[in-house]
Amino acid sequence: MALPADLAVVDLTPEQTYAIRRSVLRDGTPSDVVAFEGDQAPGTYHLGVRAETGLVAISSWMERRYPDLPAHAAHQLRGMATVPEHRSHGLAMILLEAGTARAAAAGSTVVWARARIDALDFYERNGFETRGAQYTDLTTGLAHHDIVMFV
Repeated sequence: MALPADLAVVDLTPEQTYAIRRSVLRDGTPSDVVAFEGDQAPGTYHLGVRAETGLVAISSWMERRYPDLPAHAAHQLRGMATVPEHRSHGLAMILLEAGTARAAAAGSTVVWARARIDALDFYERNGFETRGAQYTDLTTGLAHHDIVMFV
């Protein structure tokens, strides 16, 4: 998907993701934790979409094997979020494309995530398959499914 001229995909520090993680991913949940284990680990990268007004979407990609496919080098997608006023503009798809391409270039054959139920349709439309049973994430209290994509 082509990125509009007024937007740019940028590399971020973990700290630059915190405001959107807090406002989008922790809104209405029992947790306000926005620093993730692995944020600073080698092989982790953070991508964002920057508009003239500032950062409008984020994603974090951690070099971490999927437990059910341990023979495959993998990256875990964590903390992907778009601010509400910029949703439905394809920004999440742009971050998925950029992040999965970078994971593949690093040697990963799998990208996986623990996706909220309300985001499953998006991920499935973009090449992920749902794995295993639904569960409740203890940090957010929300229903999730594991999702996996071979890259």
